[in-house]
Amino acid sequence: MNLSEACTTNRMYFRLLKSEDTDVVYRQFSDPDMCRYFSEPPCSYEEAQDIIQHYSAPEGKGHHRYGMFDRETDAFIGTCGYHYWDLELKQVEIGYDIWKEYWRQGYMSEALPVLINICLEHLGADCIYILTHPQNAASMASVRRFGFEECEPCRNVDEQPQVCMKLIRS
Repeated sequence: MNLSEACTTNRMYFRLLKSEDTDVVYRQFSDPDMCRYFSEPPCSYEEAQDIIQHYSAPEGKGHHRYGMFDRETDAFIGTCGYHYWDLELKQVEIGYDIWKEYWRQGYMSEALPVLINICLEHLGADCIYILTHPQNAASMASVRRFGFEECEPCRNVDEQPQVCMKLIRS
């Protein structure tokens, strides 16, 4: 699998973010409702451009992020990907965000199998984990449906308290 290639689910397609996505990336990562569960403060427009550049060529890097778009309307739904890939420990952290107009509509349940497959098959990870805000019950419920269980943190974090949940390759 080439990480730069687009992939699809029933309702979405996943592709690398492009410079023309700056407005929606900025909207996503600067909106107060969206940022309440993020570990970083709201971003500036320039930081949104930096985010896109950071994830522009994923092959061989320890991080990757797709933009998720509606297959029928091309509307931006959110992003998902991985970071903190530890080749030695064969573990990787995943992350995702859904634009608030798409909350509670099953988009993460549709995106997680794609993300889990990339981590297990492309990266060869034995452990996939997510750090989430303790009050983000919807996110914890989403990953629990795929077998993630609460655990001790898989890496040191300086951010606000986080709940670590992991999935072990069985």
